[in-house]
Amino acid sequence: MTACIKNLSYLKLKSILTSLKQVPPQIRNLSAVPSLELNHTDPVKPVTTDINLVEYPEIDEDEYLSDKVVSKMMIPRALDPSTEDLSYLAPELKPTFNFAAYANQSPTIQELVKLGVQLWRIEANQESMACILKRNFEDMKPYIQFLHDCGVPPEEIGRFITKNPRIFEQDMDDLKTRIRYLRAHNFSRDNIARIVTAHPPWLSFPTKFIDKRLGFFQREFKLTGEQVRFVTLRKPALITFKGHQLRENIFCVREQMGFYPGEMKAILLNKPAVYTTERRLTLPNFEYVHNEMMISHDIIAQMPIILRTTVDRIKSRHLFLKALKRDQYDPTKPLYVSLDDIASPTDYVFCYKSARASIELYDMFLRSL
Repeated sequence: MTACIKNLSYLKLKSILTSLKQVPPQIRNLSAVPSLELNHTDPVKPVTTDINLVEYPEIDEDEYLSDKVVSKMMIPRALDPSTEDLSYLAPELKPTFNFAAYANQSPTIQELVKLGVQLWRIEANQESMACILKRNFEDMKPYIQFLHDCGVPPEEIGRFITKNPRIFEQDMDDLKTRIRYLRAHNFSRDNIARIVTAHPPWLSFPTKFIDKRLGFFQREFKLTGEQVRFVTLRKPALITFKGHQLRENIFCVREQMGFYPGEMKAILLNKPAVYTTERRLTLPNFEYVHNEMMISHDIIAQMPIILRTTVDRIKSRHLFLKALKRDQYDPTKPLYVSLDDIASPTDYVFCYKSARASIELYDMFLRSL
């Protein structure tokens, strides 16, 4: 075995030596190659580069540090006045939670302020804030022009962007499709302008979602096409309201309050906002109006605004009318008191139209409770 290995090594070494003998001698003899001959007497050529080096004036070696040369050098001193604008020099901005750090250097923020955008409201949502900061105002101009073409008044564009700053993330073709959908369903230009202005997030919802939600209201409340458009104009936010909360409110009106389908439809047409109000607010109002004031479902359905006020206001005004013996809520009898007046936001209107008493007397009554 050892002899075989030795023979194998000898054969490899022999093949290597044979291959070296076959190489031309002029290649193996490096000194014979003309290009490799070095001549130390040749001058060294300077290396040229593209770097713009500073050119210093020619000065004799003896005068390089002389007082005359030093006096000609423009060396700035600490207290010398400077006309150079250095306001752009600042530390790199760190992550921030408001627009104030970007206001001086961002033309986009400056233009939005001119439009009346309330940036402090947008700061509450970090995603909306990032949507504004990463865009140039030139990219926003087509969207602003689109809103103007939709009928949004110039003085309302700032409020629109405040309510829906992420409109700039939407594709322009999708926005135009959503407007064409409304036009195809017989919404006039004035109607579209009212919807978009009153409820800015409308344009951020896909067309399929809007179509599905309009169909839901038409089937749930047995509405005609004209009634669907009427409800949409009265309360555009109802169409895009959260689905689970909407179902809870409908369940409350039907099951907990006991309204019939026709009465539920009347509530929708008279005050659509009832279905966007939490049931923890509407249910106590209904229980007091129906059980204590003895008002029927039919009358409440015709004036459902009473469901959106506060139960304390209803109670205090009812007791005041009762003390004056004017608590008459039947519209078929004399001295009728409307539920709309009881739900009035001001005490002056209530005292003047319903109680027929001075507001001072009403204040004295409230202090006696």
